[in-house]
Amino acid sequence: MLKLPSLLVSLCLLPAAHAATECVMPPLQQSEKSPQLAEATKQLRTSNPCKVVAGLSAKSLGTVWAGLLSSKKTGGRRLEPAVPDGMPNGTVLGGAGGVHFDLRSVAAEGIRSFQLVRGNQPLAVNLATALEFDVPASGSEAYQWSLVTRSATYHGEYILADQAERREVEAQLAQLERAALDPVARLVYQAAIYDEANLFAERDRVYQQLRALLAL
Repeated sequence: MLKLPSLLVSLCLLPAAHAATECVMPPLQQSEKSPQLAEATKQLRTSNPCKVVAGLSAKSLGTVWAGLLSSKKTGGRRLEPAVPDGMPNGTVLGGAGGVHFDLRSVAAEGIRSFQLVRGNQPLAVNLATALEFDVPASGSEAYQWSLVTRSATYHGEYILADQAERREVEAQLAQLERAALDPVARLVYQAAIYDEANLFAERDRVYQQLRALLAL
């Protein structure tokens, strides 16, 4: 049986041990598909998440890395096709030009129609000029979109992150920008920041960049 002083010391050491664990990079899954992937793994293992971005856990980097190597996708709605890469869904950060749409991943299916609604108000979108475009967005209302191709019908819904969430993410991204990291490691950290903030559309766009860089 532990004596009281020993027990108190043990309890005091728990937070420190937990904090140390948060800074240790978890095991990163390997793949034989890409030599670039092996090099990226080495680069990430030498980084310290607690020093690169304050408040970012090493566990998040492991989660993002596993997601990067996974081909599993989930749909926007149950029993419906997965939301295509490049399309906003869930909470989104948005940019100076608004929320970004990229329909290139389904262009080969033959796009028949695209509709975007805010509340009960349809918004005009012209697909004749480009498959990538930004839609101005504001407020807290949800936006719903539907995309019909010759192969499937896709649905998604998104809202803008609130100001507090936006400020926190932007502060972490600014800290990341100052870190000395190679391009792949920087993108993995960026994806982890978005993942922790539940900004999955932004995270998935970073996944697209990483898969291109790593030839996945």
